[in-house]
Amino acid sequence: MGDFAGKAALVTGGSRGIGRAMAMEFARRGANVGLVYRSSSELAKEAVGEIEATGVKALDLQTDLNDATASAAAIAKMVETFGSLDILAHSAGAQVEWKPVRDHDTADWGAFVHNDLIGAFNIIQPALQHMHEQRSGVIVAISSIAAQMCQARNSQGAAAKAGLEALIRVVAREEGRYGIRANAVSIGLTDTDQAREALEQWGEEATQKIIAGIPLGRMGRPEEIAGMAAYLASDAGSYITGKVLQVDGGQIISG
Repeated sequence: MGDFAGKAALVTGGSRGIGRAMAMEFARRGANVGLVYRSSSELAKEAVGEIEATGVKALDLQTDLNDATASAAAIAKMVETFGSLDILAHSAGAQVEWKPVRDHDTADWGAFVHNDLIGAFNIIQPALQHMHEQRSGVIVAISSIAAQMCQARNSQGAAAKAGLEALIRVVAREEGRYGIRANAVSIGLTDTDQAREALEQWGEEATQKIIAGIPLGRMGRPEEIAGMAAYLASDAGSYITGKVLQVDGGQIISG
């Protein structure tokens, strides 16, 4: 067993993409894992099987993070099942509509922010209550370089992720004295289903230009993001809190 042996890690968006990669990384390192997902039941079942094949336990938690009551119930079930909540890795998020601000529908824009930012709050807040009581815990949230780059046509992602990063910093400041750390991993273009959908919206010419402009010349892999998340959640990252760490192949410096 690895350095997370005996610990319990809850991963949102855990049925696919970066969330699934984080769930597998925590499992390989010995943690029991709870998977929060909204609709991808078949993918979640596959992920649970892969997690359990590593020799740890897995918990299936189909939950809509837009529902604060359901989110709190998922946290309670996690603690009831495993006896603690040591790691919350938040990866769930909505798909951006790439439009100029002037063309956005107000209701749709608000729905995105509710899903992406308030959904994050809905799972982080009850997790903190349990971590505060046990005087330990780590939160790792997946953010995006959109919060710093503020690309044209990405007001949804820029606003929501900037809010998430601010929330993480506030949590770090409030809860550090109680043994709780909170950090964010700010990702660039990473090979996930959501990224592939965005590439279709951008078109082939724009996609190739963006990838060519990344200093490392390629998209990131979910496993590379998961490795950073595990580092931040581990004892090796025990003096890191309130940080937003970029794992983007240098994309943010490419302009």
